[in-house]
Amino acid sequence: MSLTGKLGWDSIPFHEPLPLVSAGVIGLVLLGVFIWVWRRGHLPYIWSEWITSVDHKRIGVMYCLLAGVMLLRGFSDALLMRSQQAIAYGNDGYLPPDHYDQIFSAHGTIMIFFVAMPFMIGLMNFVVPLQLGVRDVAFPTLNSVSFWLTASGALLINMSLVIGEFAKTGWLVYPPLSELRFSPGVGVDYYLWALQISGMGTLLSGVNLVTTILKMRAPGMGYSRMPMFTWTSLASNLLIVAAFPVLTAVLGMLILDRYLGFHFFTPEAGGNQMMFVNLIWAWGHPEVYILILPAFGVFSEIISTFSSKPLFGYRSMVIATMVICILSFMVWLHHFFTMGAGADVNGFFGITTMIIAVPTGVKVFNWLFTMYGGRIR
Repeated sequence: MSLTGKLGWDSIPFHEPLPLVSAGVIGLVLLGVFIWVWRRGHLPYIWSEWITSVDHKRIGVMYCLLAGVMLLRGFSDALLMRSQQAIAYGNDGYLPPDHYDQIFSAHGTIMIFFVAMPFMIGLMNFVVPLQLGVRDVAFPTLNSVSFWLTASGALLINMSLVIGEFAKTGWLVYPPLSELRFSPGVGVDYYLWALQISGMGTLLSGVNLVTTILKMRAPGMGYSRMPMFTWTSLASNLLIVAAFPVLTAVLGMLILDRYLGFHFFTPEAGGNQMMFVNLIWAWGHPEVYILILPAFGVFSEIISTFSSKPLFGYRSMVIATMVICILSFMVWLHHFFTMGAGADVNGFFGITTMIIAVPTGVKVFNWLFTMYGGRIR
């Protein structure tokens, strides 16, 4: 395949009016915002105080703004899919199958990687240094780099709306569908590079926040005095540090398959497709807890504050959080029990899947007992 073919310049879908109309509207909105900012003289302020800022609060706000913008993009994909399903009763609807598959894949990818992740990381960026009583995170410049890597990954996905295409494989690009033979276009390439770039930003952010929590607490703040949100942030970022290298590795293997014919996941060439599924879920299930643990911390802080009462069972809540952190790496195989791993392996992962409900139950009862006898407002 020629270089221009891989880059997608010879496959720009000018015959599809909907992506071009969408891109045109987005382009006009961005141009209008830029002109307004420039005319009002805000450009130097935005450049110096926001775009090049290393302040953890501003970077946290920018993460949340990115999540909000990408939420609109993901929501528009959802509207397109649902309206297609509503209209296509007894006919083909208005979306070609290729376009629908791209929207389906982009929606899942955006909502997980570019809405949920940036929002949680932004919240942790903003709140954790304030709760620890420190001026900033451990590596402020690295924090800015992490954000802009994430934003660059989001930009790549939005570029695929106009240049080339996005993946048509679903949001986890399972081979052999994502191999070059079945997905020869640039869609899977956009997916792979968007996630590799943003994943690197997430990993660096995880290292930054773990270092901040472990090494930069205010004098006198021992582990037993850390706020609950900080504990859940620590657990979440430990999972990021452990799980995101797995994602980087498995996507790197797929890149080598596509570009250099390595055949890690091609059965007829000696590869194993189930290895991809195994590795992607070894990242994917901890990812569930990367997203939910900070939310559990938010619940703990809000319930305690608005019950006018200290959190019930602080130590048990901390233990439950860290137990979830450990067990979340021992349940991933329940996503593919039918792969043929055998009864013993399936039984082990089935048992750990049931056990992880126990610390979650501890959290729920602690929240209930916090509200019991409190002055809820």
